[in-house]
Amino acid sequence: MAKYRITYWKHIPQSFTVEGDGRTIKRELSQKIQNAIDAYAMAEGLTSTSDYANQFKRGDWIERDGAPEEVASALLAELETAFAKIEIPKRNGNGA
Repeated sequence: MAKYRITYWKHIPQSFTVEGDGRTIKRELSQKIQNAIDAYAMAEGLTSTSDYANQFKRGDWIERDGAPEEVASALLAELETAFAKIEIPKRNGNGA
């Protein structure tokens, strides 16, 4: 048994931590997802470091069967598939 917690930028998963068997595994999602987060932030006018950083939040810890490595691999694949296409909002015409 392992447990994991996802870190989100707004509603988009950015990274996660898996703990179990005395080990901690941290993974970031692909560069494609990271680029989509950046594009989303730009479209919403969140260009300052603090505005961008304030959008991060951690989810609750969730238990899942499997060794930490198995959970990390499965979770990475699931999140990459679920967020393969992120709808980027249209940029607001007034810059806000």
